[in-house]
Amino acid sequence: MKIAVCVKHAVDETELRLDPGGRPVLAGAAGKMSTFDKNAVEEGLRLKSAHQGEVVVFVVGAAESKKTLKEALAMGADRGVIVAADPMAIDALRTARILAAAIKRSGPYDVVLCSEGASDTYTGQVPPMLGELLGVAYVGYARKIEVTGQSARVERSLEDSVEVIEAPVPFAASVVSEINEPRYPTLIQIMQASKKPIEELDGEEIAPWGSSGRVEVVSMLSQPSTRKHVMIEGSPDEAAAKLVEALSKEGVLK
Repeated sequence: MKIAVCVKHAVDETELRLDPGGRPVLAGAAGKMSTFDKNAVEEGLRLKSAHQGEVVVFVVGAAESKKTLKEALAMGADRGVIVAADPMAIDALRTARILAAAIKRSGPYDVVLCSEGASDTYTGQVPPMLGELLGVAYVGYARKIEVTGQSARVERSLEDSVEVIEAPVPFAASVVSEINEPRYPTLIQIMQASKKPIEELDGEEIAPWGSSGRVEVVSMLSQPSTRKHVMIEGSPDEAAAKLVEALSKEGVLK
């Protein structure tokens, strides 16, 4: 079985800083493998263990994206493909087109896995677009995947129910975080990852822009928040009583 896993070198939202106007400072922002993508890598490795084969990881981005690729290789993926593109200049459709071109160039694949959404932008648009561009069945929000022969049985996690469907192989799927618990690579695995092959491609070369338009981000602002600075004085018992009274007035306690 040949399995493709798409990952993203995302902005580390826990380290993101804001300017005085509430806009995120993206220049020089720290990056990491998108949190949910680790579940996609883990599921790819689980399917490989059950059916033998190869796991190939794809990432679209700048040179620093290789860090995320090496993390996936340390987890157990066999090889990686990095497609050069400016992550701040491409939208979800452009990303899907680049990934589809890279996968077709490297394939064919039996299974194409993505996470339900990137941990920084979380649009959730790339996986279904990718399925369409590859011309294969797409299953979203998978919480369990079982492949038998030329068909797959997939449990989909919906808001208030679980849907069980069958999909023909090959197929593409996005997985939810409850599907598995991602493994942590050992020091030896991290060292071995540097010896695994990584192919470098150019996004414009394998998927030219052509006449297609693009989505541009007009603005990006943090959710405004205000805090009340209230000083409570008195003995511990008095302060506790005043705190309870203040919280009750705010509707926090009832």
